[in-house]
Amino acid sequence: MRGRLLNLPAIARVLGFAFAAIVIAAAALHFRTPPARIDPRAADVTTPAPPAEELRRCQLIANQAKDDPACEAAWAENRRRFFTYAPASASRAAAPKSAGR
Repeated sequence: MRGRLLNLPAIARVLGFAFAAIVIAAAALHFRTPPARIDPRAADVTTPAPPAEELRRCQLIANQAKDDPACEAAWAENRRRFFTYAPASASRAAAPKSAGR
């Protein structure tokens, strides 16, 4: 007999190509859907930003600013604006979760 009945290297090569094709197809399906966007209107716009003049004044008085309650309030508001995240939209929170995940 010229060839073997089970050519293991050829079978392994075919399985490797099939696995690579499945991985590529799964990646293409995953990246086909765009990521969820945050609605900019959902952000809290009721509280105004601290005035830039107040922050500038606090920078000018340097070490005395740590004892100034107006400066402490302005810096706290500034930190709150930059270090808090927008709440998730109501439609996303109400979406049912699949049992398989």
